[in-house]
Amino acid sequence: MNVIDKISEKMLPIAARMNNQRHLTAIRDSFIGTMPLIMTASLFTLLNSLVFSNTAVQKVIDLSSLASLAVMASNGTLGIIAILVAYNIGVNLSEWYVNNHKLKAEGFSSTNAGGLAVSLMFLMMPATGTVGLTSGKTAEATGIWLQSLTGSGGLFVAMFASLIGTELFIRFSKIEKLKIHMPDGVPPAVASTFNSLIPEILVLLVVIVPTYMLTTMTSLSIPDILTVIIQKPLQGLVLSGPGMIVIQLVSDILWVFGLHGSSILSPITTAPQLASIQQNMEAFNAGKTVPNIVNAPFIGAYGLLGGGGCMLALVIALFIVSNNSGQRSIAKLASAPVIFNISEPIMFGLPVVMNPIFMIPAALLPSINLTIAYVLTSMNLVGRFVAITPWIAPIGIQTWLGTAGNIPAVLLTFALLILDVVIYIPFVMVSNKVRTHEELN
Repeated sequence: MNVIDKISEKMLPIAARMNNQRHLTAIRDSFIGTMPLIMTASLFTLLNSLVFSNTAVQKVIDLSSLASLAVMASNGTLGIIAILVAYNIGVNLSEWYVNNHKLKAEGFSSTNAGGLAVSLMFLMMPATGTVGLTSGKTAEATGIWLQSLTGSGGLFVAMFASLIGTELFIRFSKIEKLKIHMPDGVPPAVASTFNSLIPEILVLLVVIVPTYMLTTMTSLSIPDILTVIIQKPLQGLVLSGPGMIVIQLVSDILWVFGLHGSSILSPITTAPQLASIQQNMEAFNAGKTVPNIVNAPFIGAYGLLGGGGCMLALVIALFIVSNNSGQRSIAKLASAPVIFNISEPIMFGLPVVMNPIFMIPAALLPSINLTIAYVLTSMNLVGRFVAITPWIAPIGIQTWLGTAGNIPAVLLTFALLILDVVIYIPFVMVSNKVRTHEELN
């Protein structure tokens, strides 16, 4: 057994368990479900930049009055993202228990778990806050929940509340004595409501008492406490340059061993990255300095050229120097997918996975690209990302849309692609020599 096989034998079971862990799966799928709304907000941000507030367009027709559409779109999507995620986690986690036969489906509705998760999220949030007045002054208001908590800033509270609440709800729902059984013929929706009545009341009591005691004794809200304990450290890891590189490196190492690294790590990275891009969008729409460098569009546009491992560069390198007919045939088949950042055909067809030659550049190139891009962006030589673009958008187009038309950023994308091709070429040549040697022997 070689070194790669030994590493694989130790690492793959751990990664597989992480990928199937019920809480991580529920969080990951919950964020995936919100992507259409997030994309809508990004679309209006782009329209605002490229059309409504564009000075060149205004010379032809003044559409500046439509700029508020971007704000409205953001309020109705990113502004309530925490609520949606809380509900989705409650539904997804409860359905995991049902689908894995750990909870009887009869008389149980996952929508009750979703609704309870949202209720607990708001229970943990302070219903007071500082609001801005039209006069430009600020005032303390009560009986409100700030958008800073219902939006991406409240994602950690949403995840915390929904995971704890759903786990408690599932456990209480398993106790038959807590169910109110209805006569035959009662509609299922009514029956499930009465079945969940006592469990939901108990969950609320279990959560509300310690929440009240904790906030009273510390004079801090649950969001404040979670920010200090979890959110700040995690954001420091995920959104910093070094942290981003470490996470990306781990993701790509998982990739070359056959596991979808970004999917496995998404429960950790998604919330901070989503908060980062929302802050950028809000600053951009307000005409302020865009604050953050690291977010999902940044990583996708610079670090995933052709998908995980920068497979577009490998395909180009195969066309340039490979003298192996099999490799070139695979490269032809994979050409169309990698243009749209779908790397699986070349990753598993060549293969790159478990290939001691191609594993090295595939694992390292995304981190190299991101390091270069991070340094240049921090020097303000290229623009920052202000919108989320479809991950299947071809390179260059993805960067242009994500940075609202920043040409230096687009040029950097193609420069990184060229660099990746140059780095892949010697590995392709070595692969050809190994194949030739094997065929001769």
